Amino acid sequence: MVKTNVDEDRLSDLHFQLSSADRRRIIEELQAQNLKLNEVAKKLDITATEAFRQLQRLTEAGFLEKTNEGRYRSTAYSKLILESSAAMDFLSKHREYFLDHDASLIPPQFRARFGELSKSALLTDPVTNLNTGSEVLEDAEKWVDVMAVQSLEQHSQILRQRSLEGVKIRYVSPESVIETTKKGLIPVKQSGERRFIPRICAVIVRTDKSAGFALPKLDGKMDYQVFAGTDPESMKWVGDLFEDQWNKARPWHP
Repeated sequence: MVKTNVDEDRLSDLHFQLSSADRRRIIEELQAQNLKLNEVAKKLDITATEAFRQLQRLTEAGFLEKTNEGRYRSTAYSKLILESSAAMDFLSKHREYFLDHDASLIPPQFRARFGELSKSALLTDPVTNLNTGSEVLEDAEKWVDVMAVQSLEQHSQILRQRSLEGVKIRYVSPESVIETTKKGLIPVKQSGERRFIPRICAVIVRTDKSAGFALPKLDGKMDYQVFAGTDPESMKWVGDLFEDQWNKARPWHP
């Protein structure tokens, strides 16, 4: 059992505050604009008495504050809490996936940012995903970043061709394939810059147009179920993770 230093009473109270759909909506509305009591009641279609009760509860909890003009506004603390709860919402939405996939190798700072992937889609058909991966690589215009246990020959051929066409290619591979690379079983003339890391935490395919990542199953095998997105938040999360691993990896030149 994993032990933590969490204050369970304080955390339980926090979860209670966020368990109400009305309270969450009030916080979200006040992120956008400051509102008076009657304006909050009208937006949520609740009575003024109920609006006052919820506003008072949220103010006492530190989510809101009241201005001198009698308007309520969200606090910096409430914004941080909503960002953190977005990660929990993402995990619960994809509960079945995370029950049998290993996210433990993802650095903690990125697990805390899982909420940024809220707009990404979970694509579950491996064959379709592999074919889509080829289309993504062919569609890239400026650059491609790949982190994978092994390169599929189909994708390797596409990447070599794209590199000849001027697309910048970067690879992060596990150190376990260095010897294979030396023996030439993986083409050493494959264009692009390659670095090696002791163990990859996820499979990543990222281009200037889209981003996708996949986690290994708990037994270490890949089933190529992929989270894919083109929205800025998903692109940034996947991009930041790749850069983090790229900077930790070491170069190797054949």
